[in-house]
Order: sequence, then structure tokens, then C-alpha cells
Amino acid sequence: MSMPRRTRIITSSRVIRQLWINEDLSRADLAKQLDLNKSSMSNIVQDLIDNKIVIETEEKKAGPKGGRKATGLKLNKDHYYAIGIELRSDSYTVLAIDLEGSVLFSETVSKGFTSKTFSVEVRSLIKQMIEALAWLDRPLIGVGIGFSGVVDSEKQTILSSVSLGFDQPFDFAKHISSYFTFPIILENDANAGAWGEVVFQRKRKLRNFLFVLIEFWKYYSDIDGSPQPTIGIGLGFDGKIYRGTHFKAGEFKSVFNQDTSNSHQVVIEEGICITENKQYLQSYLLEVSRNIAFLVNTLDIGNVFIGGDIEAFKSFMPDMLQTALKENSLQWEENTCQIQFSSLGYHAVSFGAAALVLDKILVDLESLEDSSDNEVYPLFYLNSRTIES
Repeated sequence: MSMPRRTRIITSSRVIRQLWINEDLSRADLAKQLDLNKSSMSNIVQDLIDNKIVIETEEKKAGPKGGRKATGLKLNKDHYYAIGIELRSDSYTVLAIDLEGSVLFSETVSKGFTSKTFSVEVRSLIKQMIEALAWLDRPLIGVGIGFSGVVDSEKQTILSSVSLGFDQPFDFAKHISSYFTFPIILENDANAGAWGEVVFQRKRKLRNFLFVLIEFWKYYSDIDGSPQPTIGIGLGFDGKIYRGTHFKAGEFKSVFNQDTSNSHQVVIEEGICITENKQYLQSYLLEVSRNIAFLVNTLDIGNVFIGGDIEAFKSFMPDMLQTALKENSLQWEENTCQIQFSSLGYHAVSFGAAALVLDKILVDLESLEDSSDNEVYPLFYLNSRTIES
């Protein structure tokens, strides 16, 4: 007797997830890890092979007791791709990755976005990128978008954004996602960067961490007209992104800036461009580090990842943050928090946005409903849908 349809889809997704995390397993390995009989596993695996989701690899070595060599299995990274986009007030970065997270394409273009033309221009950008990436000759499984602002990720709504001029809620699902047949997933930029680390380092099974996004945008303050850097923080607890009661977790304003009328995250002397003055840049990042240290020590965070425009401060910020951690601690111990720059660097947000798509397609079992109206489908089911722009 064959498995019921829903059970089969869920089981297939569990197989895909195991192969995504562990890369190369045999049918027997999968059956043992997922507590399934070998016959059921063989049928599921054959379906995935027929749908070009899984491919066979070289025979694995026989165990200590000998016996037949088992054939390995892994995801077919050459068959699908996901797009990640970071939208800024002065530019955007687009990145395409395969199922394993390898970057297939990336570019940054000087073109800003504002609330007035947001719907039309974002829809146009998505269509433009799909056409431009036709040379990949593989199905697109979805698009993730990292956005600078407060995002209700559950309702897929932009609640507000200072840099892009959103002062009223914007229904992203209605005005953008509904125009496409594949998933379009919106997330706050710092949260997207944090999720990118979870996915990129999935074998490490990160638990509690901070992702600090530091970018120097061409955003002009309404206070003094000078370019202002931006800080965003993504918080990860127990391997999940924490978004807060009102989806404002990670919205940053220095505790040293106590002027309620000053909207700067960190107060900067008028007319100063900190990227052109190392002394002011170090002063700025020292204040940021002291704020981060308070969070890390209070919440007992084990890892801090720093992403964004890191080249300007890569040489000195880790030591600066370590010193701030020590000064803020009541009982300082060496190596209690690992500080590192995001391996994705400038692409941290766009990669994380694409990783959100992989998470939905490869991991999230909540989306596995029989209803054909469901917005997000497991990878096993995508081949039965027409993917078009």
C-alpha cells in the first residue's frame, strides 16, 4: 500500500532536509535516521530521483561487518536556484544560489527605492532578474527580499521604514507577491543576514547569536543632511530568529543617545563623514560595540557575526568588541563569545534572503498542506507546478 499523499510529501521533505544538512547519505542511513522501513525509503528516494531533486553518488565504503556497498545520495544542486535581493535607499544587490548555498550570480546596481514607486519597481526588478538569469537553465524555487525597515514577516507587511519613506503599513503580499506563481518572501535586512548564517552554517547548529549589520548608505538624514551609516541587529535564540512582539526586535538606537528628538542611531557631529575619518569611525564603532557588549553579556550570547560594509573596520572592530565585552562583564571569561565577520560579507543580506527561500522549501513542514491554494510548496511538489514570471 502506498503512503497517503500528505504523508508522502512530508516524508519526502524530511529526506530532502537530511540530505541538505548531511549532504551524502545512503538509503539505509536515511531509513535509520527517519525511522522508516527500507521499502518505503526506496520508493521515496526513487520519486526524488525521478523529479531530479536527488542524485546518486559513488558507492560508500562497506561497514566493519562487510556486506554490500551502499550507494550514496545527495541533493541535485544543479537543478534549482533561489534569488535573494537586498533593497536599499540608494542601490540593490541581487544574488542567486543553488540548493547548497553556492553563489551562482551576484551584482550590485545603483538604483534606490522609495515608497511612492515601490510596487511597480520591485515587481519589475524581479521579472528583470528572472529574464537575466535564464542562462542558468534551471527552475526558480522562489525569491527572498531583505528590506530596511520594520517587517511583519507573518503577514508579509512593511510596517515602516525611515530610509525608504514608509510611514504607513504596506501590504507586500497583496501588491507584490500575488503577482507571481512562486514564493516571494519579505524579511527585515538584519534578520535576513542572521538567517543566512543559520543556513550557511547549518552543520554547526547555531543556537544563540547576534548578527550585526553595519552599512554606509547614501541616506540623507532629515536632521542635518549628512550621509548616515545604519545599524541593524538580528537576534537568534535556540536556532530561530527572534522578531519581537511588534516585529521591532533589532531596531537599534544607542543607549548613549538619550535625546528623544534625535533620530540618529548614534550621534555624529554635524557635517562629519565617518568613512573618511578613521578617528570618528573608531569612535562611532566603539559606541556600537559597547551597546552590543551589553546585549551579549546580558543574554549570554555565544556567537556574534558582523556583516555589511566590513572593509572599513575589519582590522580593528573584533578587538574593540572584545574589550567592550570585558569591560561590561561582572565575571569575565576568555572565549565565551566567538566574534567573526560574516563569511558572506557585503552579500550577507541578499544571501540570507535567498536562504529564507531554501528554509521554506527544504525545511519548513508547516507549509505542507494538501490545498492547491497554498502559497509555499515543498521542493518535492514544485515539479507539478508551472514556474513562470
